Amino acid sequence: MAICAQDFIDWIAPGNFFTGKLSEQFESISIEADAIHETILCDKLALCHFEFQSGPDSHMAQRILEYLILAYRCYDCPVTSYVIYLKPCKNVPVPPLQLTRPDGKVILTLEYEVLVLPEIPYKDLLAKDLKGLLPLVPLAAGGAKREVIEEVIRRLVPAHDTISKEVLALTQLFASLAFDKDDRENQEWIIGRFAMYQDILRDTPAYQHILQMGLQEGRQKGLQEGRQEGRQEGRQEGLQEGLTKGREEERQARLQDQGKLLLAIVQARFPTLHKQAQKQVSRIKDVAALEKLVISVGSAITLEDAQCALLAGQAKKQHD
Repeated sequence: MAICAQDFIDWIAPGNFFTGKLSEQFESISIEADAIHETILCDKLALCHFEFQSGPDSHMAQRILEYLILAYRCYDCPVTSYVIYLKPCKNVPVPPLQLTRPDGKVILTLEYEVLVLPEIPYKDLLAKDLKGLLPLVPLAAGGAKREVIEEVIRRLVPAHDTISKEVLALTQLFASLAFDKDDRENQEWIIGRFAMYQDILRDTPAYQHILQMGLQEGRQKGLQEGRQEGRQEGRQEGLQEGLTKGREEERQARLQDQGKLLLAIVQARFPTLHKQAQKQVSRIKDVAALEKLVISVGSAITLEDAQCALLAGQAKKQHD
């Protein structure tokens, strides 16, 4: 999203021009929305707020209202919010949000836009000819097809520039999400199809996140095997000292790996929380606590859930 901000703005909010300022660059109070971009509309300052959802949220309208009030107080300019659902959702709150008095008088009306990606024909996204929209094509209506993904790849390679590399990496992730996780045939096809671009994808945040997950699983398996061997050799004289040293080295390695994994997940999914995550990694010295935090943040669906997980980890550390 952030790497092609103008493409998203041209698609959803045409007429706005991205100034280059992202939400994490704004100062003053903290606004933890998915993305708030500063734009110019009709020669005046305006903010575009994008909220991405993989599932329904009954409190979405209230969250939008909170973001709008905070942003308006901070920057004194109009804010337009857009909620983008990546998967089919039932019972999606329909704008506008209206607050009424007991006597029925409307005291506030909040307008915002809702886009359900699976209801938008994939050809409409391709027709926009905007690079930043290409990763979303497999999630659009009719987009979960091999020939469609091939068309997206064709438009991105050869990927010589950084933006194309990032978009290609995101395309692999969203293409996998577009198919059922139990659809082994298509999931294996996606892995094989993108295998030839590994040299291109290797340095992108999305690829690094996947790599860290694999390394973590491999390390856990290796540690389990190492413990079994250690028990068998534990009868040997003088091994206790070596085991103690080995456990500490193992603990430090696990702590370092968990910290890298947490930062990779946050960078890939919730980049505005990266500084907060860095502080948590530097503070937490207990492997189990850090592992629990990784699971909590990794399983978070929304930015708000991820922030709550980080705050809970901080509160527990202070209590300890």
